[in-house]
Amino acid sequence: MEAAELKIELIDKIEHADFKQLREISGLLINYFNSQYDPTEGWDALPESHKEAINEGLEQLDAGLGVPFKEVNERLKKKYGLNS
Repeated sequence: MEAAELKIELIDKIEHADFKQLREISGLLINYFNSQYDPTEGWDALPESHKEAINEGLEQLDAGLGVPFKEVNERLKKKYGLNS
C-alpha cells in the first residue's frame, strides 16, 4: 500500500469515527508522536541557566533537602482549602 492510499484509508476511518473513538485515536497519535521525541535534544536545547538550576535541584535532593510530594500536596490542600 502506498502512502497516499494509507492516508486516504486513515482519513476515511477518522471521518466515520464517533466522539469516543476520535478521543482514543487522538490519544494514540499524541502518544506515538511524543514517543518519537529524543529527550537528549531537549536538554541540549536548554539555556545554561536552566541546566544549572536543574542540577542544583538534583544536588539538593541528593543532600536530603527535598520535600516529599505527599507533604507538599497536603500543604497545598490545606493552604487553598482543597479536598481530594
